[in-house]
Amino acid sequence: MQKNNYISNNNFHVIVKRQVILLLVLLMSVTSHAQNNINGIWTGLYLTATTDLGQPKLLVEINDFKDSLFTGVTHLYYEGNKYEHYKIVGWYDKKDSILVYREIATIAVDLGLYGNCLGNYRMILRKEDRNLYQYGYWDPNIKGCTGGSTVWLQKKVEEVKKIPPPENKIVEKKKVVPEPKQLKQKNNTPVNPATTEEKVVKEIPAVRIKTTPAVLPAKITQRETDVQSLVEITPADKDSIRVDVYDNGEIDGDSVSVYEEGVLRINKRMITAKPITFYVTLDKNVNPITHLRLVAESLGSIPPCTALMIVTTKTKRYEVHLSSNFNKNATVELFLKE
Repeated sequence: MQKNNYISNNNFHVIVKRQVILLLVLLMSVTSHAQNNINGIWTGLYLTATTDLGQPKLLVEINDFKDSLFTGVTHLYYEGNKYEHYKIVGWYDKKDSILVYREIATIAVDLGLYGNCLGNYRMILRKEDRNLYQYGYWDPNIKGCTGGSTVWLQKKVEEVKKIPPPENKIVEKKKVVPEPKQLKQKNNTPVNPATTEEKVVKEIPAVRIKTTPAVLPAKITQRETDVQSLVEITPADKDSIRVDVYDNGEIDGDSVSVYEEGVLRINKRMITAKPITFYVTLDKNVNPITHLRLVAESLGSIPPCTALMIVTTKTKRYEVHLSSNFNKNATVELFLKE
C-alpha cells in the first residue's frame, strides 16, 4: 500500500482497530463455512484508507489451496493508472473461517513519487446467499510505514450442479400392428438423368469451444503457481494477443507444456531458438485475468527449465524470462485493465 510521507491520525487508527477487533469477535461466532472454495478472484476495497492517490480498489487472487495453506497475488489500483502487485502466502482455518495472508514479494509497483509498503491481512470468511465475503484488517509489515485499513472482499460461490440419476421407469412393450401395404402406381413420367438432382447430406464438423477441463492435470494442481510476471492489457489490445515461447539462452534440451488456465496450448515440446506460437484473447465477462503456466516436462542439461516468453499486442511487446522446475510452474498473468 502507498507509503505515507508522515504519520497522522494515530487516534483515529486506534479507534478503527478496536472496532475491527470487535467485528472479528462477532464474526467468529458465526457458523463455520469450511466447505466453501476460497480459490479464485476476490474483489473489494480498502474501507478506511485515504491516500493522495485516492481510495484503492483491491483484487486478491488465491491460486493454490492445499490443506490449510495457499498462495496467490494481491492487486491494488489507484487513480491515475497507479498500481501495486504482490505475491502472497496464507493460511486458512476452516473450523473458525479465518484467513491470514502475507505479502511476501513485489511483482510490480508504480506509485509515482510515493514508496510502497507490504502488509498482512487478517480476515474472517462469511457466506451470504450466493456470495462469499471476507471482512478484516490490513496492517503494514513494517511498523510506522503507513496506516492500516479495514478491508472488504467478495466472491461468488462456485456451485457444482449435480446430475440427477436416471429414473427407472418400466417400459411397456406395445404391439406393433403392420400398416397395410399400398399398391404402387406405375409412373409414366419420363426420367431425364441430366436434370435429376440427388440430395446429398454432408456432416457438419463440430465446433470446438475452448473450455477449462473439469479436472485439472496433476502438473497444475500439485505444483506451485509461481507468478513471475504480470502484463496489463488495455481494452484496445485484448484481441489476438500473440504468445511466443523460446529457450532462454543456451539451447540445452528443455521441454515444456504451456497451459492457458486449464487449457493445453503447448504439449511437451522442446523449446529452441525458433518460437512456438499461440494466441490468446481476453474478455471482461469471461476471462479478464488469464494465467499462462509454463510446466517443466524436462530440465535439459542445465537445470532449471528456463524460457523466454514474448507477449505481443497490437501496440506493445513484452519480454518475460521464466524459470520452472518439478515443484513450481512459472506463470505469466495477463490482466485486462478496465
